[in-house]
Amino acid sequence: MAAEAPDPKTFGSWEDAFQYPIATVRGLERQLRNDLDSNREKLRSLVGKTSNLKAWDNGRKSKDKERYAFASQLAVLRSCPEVISRLSKSGGSVLLAAKVLVISRLLHKKLSDTMNPPPYLGILRDRLATLRRKLLARIDRRFQNLESPESTLLEAMCAFSLATNSSPSDILRHFHHVRQSAITELGRRKDDEIIFKSLRLIVLTLRDSQAIFPDRLARALEELKSIPLLHALDLQSQQGLNLDVHQRWLEEDITNFVPYIRHDDLQKLEAIKVVKLWAKKAFASFFQDLRRKLETLDDLSTLVHLRQEMLELWFSNQRHSTGVESSDILEGLRDSFINRLRRLIHQHTAQLDGMHLTIDKLLVGWQGGVSDACPPTWDHATSIMNTPSSGKSLQETLSTRAYGRTEPVKAVAAAYDTWLGSIKALEDVLTELRKKKWADELDNMDEDDDETLENKQTLLSEEDPRLLQEALENGLQGNFEKLQGAMQEHAISLINNQDSFTASHQAVFLLRIWRHVSNHLPSTYPLQNLIAFDFVLTLQQRVSSHVIKPPLSRCDRYIIKALQQPTMQARSLWEGDPALPVLPSPYVFRFLSDVVRAMAGMGVDVWTLGAKEILKRELSEELAPILAKMPEAKGLANGHAAADGGDGSREDGGAEDPSEVGGSEAEKVRGEEGTEDREEGQEVNGGVSAPKGPSGEMVRDMTIQRLFDIFYLECALRLDLPSSVPDDDEEGKEEEEEEEEEEEERDGFVSLRRNIVRNLELEDVLSQRVKGDAEAYWKRTELLFGLLK
Repeated sequence: MAAEAPDPKTFGSWEDAFQYPIATVRGLERQLRNDLDSNREKLRSLVGKTSNLKAWDNGRKSKDKERYAFASQLAVLRSCPEVISRLSKSGGSVLLAAKVLVISRLLHKKLSDTMNPPPYLGILRDRLATLRRKLLARIDRRFQNLESPESTLLEAMCAFSLATNSSPSDILRHFHHVRQSAITELGRRKDDEIIFKSLRLIVLTLRDSQAIFPDRLARALEELKSIPLLHALDLQSQQGLNLDVHQRWLEEDITNFVPYIRHDDLQKLEAIKVVKLWAKKAFASFFQDLRRKLETLDDLSTLVHLRQEMLELWFSNQRHSTGVESSDILEGLRDSFINRLRRLIHQHTAQLDGMHLTIDKLLVGWQGGVSDACPPTWDHATSIMNTPSSGKSLQETLSTRAYGRTEPVKAVAAAYDTWLGSIKALEDVLTELRKKKWADELDNMDEDDDETLENKQTLLSEEDPRLLQEALENGLQGNFEKLQGAMQEHAISLINNQDSFTASHQAVFLLRIWRHVSNHLPSTYPLQNLIAFDFVLTLQQRVSSHVIKPPLSRCDRYIIKALQQPTMQARSLWEGDPALPVLPSPYVFRFLSDVVRAMAGMGVDVWTLGAKEILKRELSEELAPILAKMPEAKGLANGHAAADGGDGSREDGGAEDPSEVGGSEAEKVRGEEGTEDREEGQEVNGGVSAPKGPSGEMVRDMTIQRLFDIFYLECALRLDLPSSVPDDDEEGKEEEEEEEEEEEERDGFVSLRRNIVRNLELEDVLSQRVKGDAEAYWKRTELLFGLLK
C-alpha cells in the first residue's frame, strides 16, 4: 500500500517536499496540478459577473445613508429635551431653548412621517410639550420681572415668537396681558410696598413698550431669520446635541430651516394706540387697587412716605408714558391719598368721643371719698423721700397732689393725652408736606412751561396741606363742640343733684379735666375757639355753693354767741380820738378761716380767678343778710354821746330802751337758727331769767365794729380784675366806672354799709378813717387767707 501524500500546507520550505520517497513526491505533484486546474476554472466563472459589482456597491451605500440619517435624527431629537431642561434649570437663554424646541418639532415631525416610526416618539412628544409650557412660563416671568433690562425682555420676546410662531402685534398683546396679570396679582397681596410696585410695573411697561415696539423687536426678529437655525453659533456650541457628528447626516430641509415670522406687521401708530388703550385700563385697575390698599393703612408716616415715592416715580418716568395724560395720573394719585388722609384725620379726631365716654363711666361709678381721694401735698411719705436720688419722683408727686390729679383725673387725662399724641402726629405730617420741595423731581419732567411746573409745586406743597389742614380744623372743632356739649349736660345734672357733697366733688373732677384739656390743646386749635364759659361757670357755682354753706352756718352761730356776751371784748383795742376799731371781730377771722379751709378741702387748684369771683359774689350775697340781723344803733350823733357818758339817751330827750331793740333782734336770730348756745342767766325768785340784751352803748360799739367788719370783708371778698381798657380810652374808663357802680349797687354789703353810716350819722372823715384802717389791716393779714387774695 502506497504511503499517503503529505499536505503541502505543512511544509516550511520547498526543500521539505524532497525528503519523502520519489513515489510520494510524484503523487504530491499530481495533487498540486489538479488543485491549480480547479482554481483556474473557478476564476474563469467569476470573471463573467464583474458587470454587476458596481450596482451592488451603490445599493449598499444608500441603505447605510438612510440608516445613518434616521439614527442621527433620532439622536438629536432625544438630546433636545435634555438640553432644554438643562437650560431651564441653569437659568440659561430662553431664546436658545426656543431654538432647540423648534428643531425638536421639526425632527419629531420628520420621524413621525417614516414608514416605521419609533414607538417612543409619543413619549418624546409629551415631554417636549411639558418643556414648552415651562419655557413659556419662564418667558412670562421674564416679562413680569421689574428688574429685567430691555435686552432681556427683547430676547424673551424673540423666544416667545419662536415658541408660539407669534408676530410683533401678538407679542405686544401678550406682553401687556402678562404685565396686567402681574399688576392684578400684586393688588391682591397685603404687603405695604405692593402698590408702589404696581405703579412701577405700569411705568416700566410703558417705558419698555415705547423702547422696544415696533422698531427694535422688528430688527431682532429680522436678524433671527437671517440664517438657518442650525447654523447659529449658540446651537452649534451645544455639546449635548452633538451637531458636529450628526449634522452631516440630517436632511437639508432641517439643516437649512429658517423660521417664518412676520416681523413688520406692527406699525408705530398702531403700537401707540395699543399702548394707550392698555395704559387706560391698567391705570383704572391700579387706582382701584390703590384706594382699596390705602384703606388698610393707618400709619401716617407710611402713607406720606408711600405718597412721596409714588409721585417721585411718576415724575421721573412720566416722559416715557406715551399716550397718557400726566395731569390725569397726578390728579388720581393726589385724590387717592388726600381722601384717605382726610378719612384718617376724621378717625383720629373722632377718638375724642372716647374721652367723654370715659367721663360718663367714671361719674356713673363714682364713690364719694374714694374716687375723689387725694393725699395732702406734704405727708410722711413725701417728707422722707431721698430727694438727691428721687428728685424727679418728688417733683411729680408734689405736682400730682397740688393739682388734684386723682385716679379718675389721671385716667381721663391719659386718654386725652393719647388722643393728643395722634393729633400731634397729624400736625407733624402736615408740616412735613408743606416743607417738601419737588424742584428736583419736577426738573425730570418734559414740561417746557415753567408755569405748569410751578402749579404742580403749588398743588403738592400748598394745596394738599391746606385741604388736610381744613379737614383737621373742622374735625377738631366738631369734636370739641361735642365734648363741650357733654360737659354742659353733666354741669346741668350736677346743679340739680340733691347730694351736694358728691355733686361738688364731681364738679371739681370735671373742672380739673377741662383745665387739663384747655392747657393741652392742639397747636392747630386756638384757645379762643373753646366755647366753654357757660358750663365752667355752672360747675364753679356748684362747687362754690357747697363750699360756703358750712362757713355761713358757723358764722351765724358765731354772731349769735357774740350778741349774748355782756361786754364787747374788742372795745378795749380801739384806737384814736374818737376811739374807733382797728381790728375785725373774732367771728370775721373765724369765718374767713373756715372759708379758706373749705376751699382748700376742695383743692387749691380749683380756685381760679373766675371761681373766686363766683365764690366771693355768693359770700357777699349770703353774708350780708346775716350781718343785717345784728342790732343797730340809731340816732347817735357821730359817736359824741359815747364820749359824753354813753347813757344811750337821744338828743331830742326821747327815751328808747336799746335793750329792747337788741333783745328782740337777738331773740329773732335765736328763733330762726334754733341755736342752743346760751349764756347762763341770773337767778331771780329761785328761777333762771333770760339773758340780758346788749346795752345802748354796746349796741353803738357793735354797730361801729360791724362797719369795720364790713369794710374788712369787702376787702377780703373784692376781686381785683385787671382792667381791659387802655389808659387813653376815656370813654371806656367811664363805661367801666359805670359798670363798677352798678355792681356795687347789687352788692349787699354796699347797701348795708350805707344804712349803718346813715343811722350812725358818722361824718365822712370818720367813715373814711374806719375804711382806711380796715384796708390797712387787710393788707397786713391778707396772706393768712391766700386763697381769697
